[in-house]
Amino acid sequence: MEDLLESIDDTQIESASTFHGPVHPETLMQQAASLLAICSGVSAAGTVERIFSFSSGDIGRIDIRLTDIPLENEDYRSVGAQTWGGACVLAEMIVEHPEQFGLGFLTRENDTCGRRPLRILELGAGTGLVGLTAAKVLVASSAGMDRRATVVATDFYPSVLNNLRANIDKNFPGDPSDGTVTITSHFLDWSKLPAMPSLPELLSEPFDVIFGADIVYEANHAIWIKQCLERLLRRPSTSAACPLAATFHLVIPLRPTHLLEAGSIETTFRPMDDIPCEDFPELVIFSKETMLCEAYRDGDGKRGCDVVEYLYYRIGWSRQG
Repeated sequence: MEDLLESIDDTQIESASTFHGPVHPETLMQQAASLLAICSGVSAAGTVERIFSFSSGDIGRIDIRLTDIPLENEDYRSVGAQTWGGACVLAEMIVEHPEQFGLGFLTRENDTCGRRPLRILELGAGTGLVGLTAAKVLVASSAGMDRRATVVATDFYPSVLNNLRANIDKNFPGDPSDGTVTITSHFLDWSKLPAMPSLPELLSEPFDVIFGADIVYEANHAIWIKQCLERLLRRPSTSAACPLAATFHLVIPLRPTHLLEAGSIETTFRPMDDIPCEDFPELVIFSKETMLCEAYRDGDGKRGCDVVEYLYYRIGWSRQG
């Protein structure tokens, strides 16, 4: 522990620029503890093949085949190589209530939203469980309907992105452009997106639905996510015939080692009720829900006996037209 404290003292000046001011050693201690927590537990496993199964009365059974790979050189930035509990929780929610996520294709004939492809983005996709689940739900719910959808699963760490592509190929073999619902992967570095003069073609059109699961584990993540949403989440429509409100769905666990990071969501996004009606649109918290879920066991994609507390946020533009 003394060596760790000495290391923190040595890096305090360098790290202070990230936090835009002086950083107390206790804050850096919490950051160090967070990284140690990430680099243990699920992420300590080797290569694991998993099948995650979800079902609902309307859609039936959805199976997702995934490969989890080890951390690369124990680099915490490669945590997306593993499937985390938040992704399991959000995927199950999507299957059970697809209409609540805009995935049920329940649109009126004169709905202008229904005449353009539905666009879905996953931030920090990791192994791709959430994006793949959304894509398979869309395939199941759009059967016999003339409606197209595109799912883009993003990450930035090279080995994670390669594994994500492999998982997509495993669940959607063949030509990714063949069919009414397509899913693809793409590189996205949240910290660099705001400064980009133009967006890559695949990200150039705004998204109707954006997902994020267990993606807030550093102090700057909430700020970067907000900056990404400002460029990527579809702005409020002025058309009365398009009632779909673009929404960011975020699920994060309340880990004792990451309370500071979890709290950053509510310091970065204001609640909807705090925004005056006459203000310009800004990204706000529509709703917040606390959920107690059984933890998923390592290796088999099934629930265990431990209970984990999660927060589910719906975030979007304060004015919807």
